[in-house]
Amino acid sequence: MSFSAEIKEELIKIEEMPDCCAHAMTYGMLLFGRNFDSKDISLLTDNSAVGKKYALMTERVCGIMPDIQISDAGKMTCEIRDESDIEKVLSCFSTTGNERVKRIDRGNLLNECCEGDDGMSCCNAAFLRGAFLSCGTASDPNKSYHIEFVVPYRTLSMDLLKLLTDYGLKAKHMVRRYINVIYIKDSESVEDLLTIMGATNASLSIMGIKIYKDMRNRTNRIINFENANLLKTASAAYDQISAIEKLKEKGGFEHLSPDLKQVAELRIENEEASLREIGEMCTPALSRSAVNHRLKKLIALSDAGK
Repeated sequence: MSFSAEIKEELIKIEEMPDCCAHAMTYGMLLFGRNFDSKDISLLTDNSAVGKKYALMTERVCGIMPDIQISDAGKMTCEIRDESDIEKVLSCFSTTGNERVKRIDRGNLLNECCEGDDGMSCCNAAFLRGAFLSCGTASDPNKSYHIEFVVPYRTLSMDLLKLLTDYGLKAKHMVRRYINVIYIKDSESVEDLLTIMGATNASLSIMGIKIYKDMRNRTNRIINFENANLLKTASAAYDQISAIEKLKEKGGFEHLSPDLKQVAELRIENEEASLREIGEMCTPALSRSAVNHRLKKLIALSDAGK
């Protein structure tokens, strides 16, 4: 099941709501369906559960049950064909269906239920829930954080954008193949919208994925840092050993001072040891910086051909 389908399944299961919220949710589903005018009221969907919810909510709020048909390809069409039924449904939302421009009539977001601390009503949230069921999609959060509403009418899309931004969500508008799209890519805004609509499990799922990704990225950074340090240490040890062996080949090793010879021998005998470990092996013990200083002097002598 896709992430979009999971979200819609969670939203569809929300059944207990006051009449005002049911009105707002139904308005959202109808307004953002395939058609909502005096000639046709219909929804075309690949998700049969969404189609059934559309029909049941229309019957609950308007007393009209849409006809349901399923194509050979599995697409479901919910449609109201009878003119008197269309008129009755439209009248429920104070519209004739003949308006030249499609707009969100906020009078249908009755706001009779209590408002939240942010001043936004549960009816607004129910309306967004209905709109998402009809025209919304969401990407797999394992790949990207993206949620969008595909709206055929520009003015209607702008009204939806305003409603989303009223919640403080980072929503944006674009046109894709002559179709208006309202989208959100900010992960926190995606989480907030899902919570607002009532898809709390989906929102928590995104939070969990973000935590996992953050931990994985931190682990990778630590591993990369440690690998870089190991490579740097190994490269330095190779240069030191090469310099000491060069001194031995050219006879310069026997002329080294006892302090330099001790460090050189310990380096050769302990190729993987750190500078601190070599210092602890010395008699008397040396600090890391002291060992490093003597090894650099050995390299300098080797480069000078002594």
